[in-house]
Amino acid sequence: MSPLLILFAALAQTPSPPPEAEEDSSPASVAAAAEDEDEEEGPWTGTAGLGASFFTGNARTFTITGDAMAEYESPVWALTLEADGAYGNAATEDEEEREVTALTLGGWARGDYRFTRLLSAYTFLGVETDHPASLELRTEVELGAGFTLLERKKKAKELFLRTYLGAGYAKDRRFQYTPTRENLPDVTQWSPAVGLAFRYDINEYVYLREDAVLLPDIFGDTRILLDSTTKLSVDLTDRFALTTYFELQHDSAPAAGKVRTDTSLTVGAELEL
Repeated sequence: MSPLLILFAALAQTPSPPPEAEEDSSPASVAAAAEDEDEEEGPWTGTAGLGASFFTGNARTFTITGDAMAEYESPVWALTLEADGAYGNAATEDEEEREVTALTLGGWARGDYRFTRLLSAYTFLGVETDHPASLELRTEVELGAGFTLLERKKKAKELFLRTYLGAGYAKDRRFQYTPTRENLPDVTQWSPAVGLAFRYDINEYVYLREDAVLLPDIFGDTRILLDSTTKLSVDLTDRFALTTYFELQHDSAPAAGKVRTDTSLTVGAELEL
C-alpha cells in the first residue's frame, strides 16, 4: 500500500478536540468562532491544483498536472465548470530525444436544476484531447435526470450520493501522432448514460469524492466508455490542502494500437479560491 495513502488514513483518524478543550477556549477565540459562523458563504466556490514528478538517472522523466474547478450552488440551481490537463515526457540515459508520455487537456461544464429534494435535471458538455491515445478531439453532450439517494450536511460535514440516468452523444476525432503522423477514422457514439456522484467528509480535515460515468453504446458497434475519478483531500489550512487523484478511463474500442484502459495516480496540492 502507498505510504501516502497510509498517511491520509492516519490523518483521517485524527480525533476531534475534547469538549473540555472547547470549554476552556479563550473569550477571543470564542468570539472569532462566532464571527466565522455568522459569515455567510457566497454561492460561488473554486479550487486550483498542481502536481509534478521528476526522475533522473537511468531514466529521465517529467510529468506535470493541473486542474481547476468553479462551482455555483443555490437551492434550485447548480453549475460546475472544470478543466484539467497533463504533460509529460521521458527518455533513457542514452537517448537524446525525449518521448511524450502525457499530453492531455479537457474542459467540462455541467448544469443541474432541482425540482425536488429527490429529482433533478442536468445538462453536460465536454471537450478533451489526449495525444498518446490518438484522440485529437472528443466532444460530448449529455441530457438526463438525477436522483438524490442520500443527502446530509451538518456544519462542515457532508454526506451525499446522487445517481444519474440520461442519454449521451460523443464524437472522437482521431489522429495518430506517433510513430508516424496520420489521420484515423472518426468514431461517433450514441448511448445511454449512467453516472454517480459521491461526497463524504470523513472528518473536518479529510474529504473523499467520487465521480463516475458509464456510456455503453447499444445502438451501433459494441463500445463501452467508462470514466472514474476518485479524490482524497487533506486540509492543512483553511485554504490549502494535499490531494491525491486516482483516475480510470476505459474505452473498449480504442484507436488502433492503443490499450483499452488508462489509469493514473496523481499527488499534488490544492488552493481554495
